[in-house]
Amino acid sequence: MNEKIKNKLKIKIAISKMKNEEEKNMNRTGKFIFKNIGIAACTLMVLTGGVFAASKVIENIWKTPEKIENITEQITEKSKKENITEDQAKEIAIKKLEQIDFNTNIVNTNHYKEMDSDTIIYRFNTEDNYEISINGKTAEFESIWNFNKNQQDCNIEITEDEAMQIANQYYTLFGFKEGDYEITNIFCNNNRGSGKDSGYKIDITYNKKYGEIYNPYEMISVSIESKNKNFDSFTVKNEHFDNNEIIISKDNAIQIALEEDKKIETNKVIETKAERRIVKMNADAYERINNKEKYYNTMQTVDYPNEDRNYYNVENIIRNAWVVVLTYEDNFDSVAERYTEGKYSYFIDCTTGEIIGGDSMDYTLSN
Repeated sequence: MNEKIKNKLKIKIAISKMKNEEEKNMNRTGKFIFKNIGIAACTLMVLTGGVFAASKVIENIWKTPEKIENITEQITEKSKKENITEDQAKEIAIKKLEQIDFNTNIVNTNHYKEMDSDTIIYRFNTEDNYEISINGKTAEFESIWNFNKNQQDCNIEITEDEAMQIANQYYTLFGFKEGDYEITNIFCNNNRGSGKDSGYKIDITYNKKYGEIYNPYEMISVSIESKNKNFDSFTVKNEHFDNNEIIISKDNAIQIALEEDKKIETNKVIETKAERRIVKMNADAYERINNKEKYYNTMQTVDYPNEDRNYYNVENIIRNAWVVVLTYEDNFDSVAERYTEGKYSYFIDCTTGEIIGGDSMDYTLSN
């Protein structure tokens, strides 16, 4: 019998049984009390594959990604149609330079396109040797770099506190309000390699916080150089976060990852861990399960050609997810295999329970 017909019959039988039970209740009390609405929802969820939260239907967000053919870094006519024009980007760049009281005389351009998308990054160089970038898809300021490298001196250092004070001044200058972002990381570039206390260039990262979790895709990064106490770079990420509901439990997420992993991995899982993170949906887990050999060859082969890699169109969606890290038994023949195949991180959507991406490393450590 056709599976769709079977499912319809099951649903009819389940509803019929519940109706009979309710009619009995009505006869006993004189009132029709539909007390089993929760049971009905759960029954329909199991039989139809939908996901219910209270009385709300939760829509699946994962879609099978489309493979990108003929990848190129060249700015094409097609990509131009997907972005604002160079003149529009230049106007945005000049307004930003005026806002921060910088020289607005643009002397040349150096644009580029991301290989795996149609996004054009418009880059403009100013008379006093700064480069400002505008994202052609979002029409937003993205970064500004100080190319006056001769002004830096690796033998002069400033402290973390000094760098933070200067970075906070630039944070305000670029139009951000106190409290909107928090400092999440400070790294000191110094000749000792310590990464802390002081340095000739100090990198300071700010992020927006949601509850107890920081969003890596709403980020400001400021690098302060020591000689003139000027910024080396100022970069902004401002990507929309869905802040979706937490329905799937940590234990459920681990089980979802383990079941998915059985489809592909023969090596024994010796450890599992899970942390809730804000992640961007990607095609990594999809590529791994559908093209496992090629997936690992691209990482283990030196100078693997970019044109031979698989690239996919994936919606730019950022969600609450459980990052489930699986560690495998060490049966690897080489360091390269151990490094790339020793762990895998699955992204399990906190609302739908779908696998919406992944990473070949322990994602909880690198982000």
